[in-house]
Amino acid sequence: MIDESTVLGARVLERLREDRVCWMTTVDRGTPQPAPVWFLYERTDAGERIIVYSKTTARRNANVMANAKVAFNFNCTPGGSEVHVIRGSARVALEIPQASENAAYLARYRDWIEEEMDWGGTFEGFAAQYSIPIEITDLAIWGW
Repeated sequence: MIDESTVLGARVLERLREDRVCWMTTVDRGTPQPAPVWFLYERTDAGERIIVYSKTTARRNANVMANAKVAFNFNCTPGGSEVHVIRGSARVALEIPQASENAAYLARYRDWIEEEMDWGGTFEGFAAQYSIPIEITDLAIWGW
């Protein structure tokens, strides 16, 4: 669990709750492949995880199946501070409900989903294009 009693842990948890875009880096044939993603952080008694709904055609899906190790990082400030990186293990998790059925995810991104016409501005249209749930667990943080 991310330790919210530390300054770094508290700041990372704050950003997981407030930031809406992060960079997820997977590995493709030994080369890091960063991409911006929308995400949902969940913390329960059973543990913590980050959920990313991936586009069906995204290369990251195959990357995760071939190599579970990922990095998940936030944008830093223009001056190079607020560097926060999360390392974890990812997997395609088809048992996770689709984005259109995930109330917490919809609440987080409702306005963005409704504004975007690439999927018709509907939750169902978004979920049809971003239908591959990726779960990141074993979260370890690093930064300053």
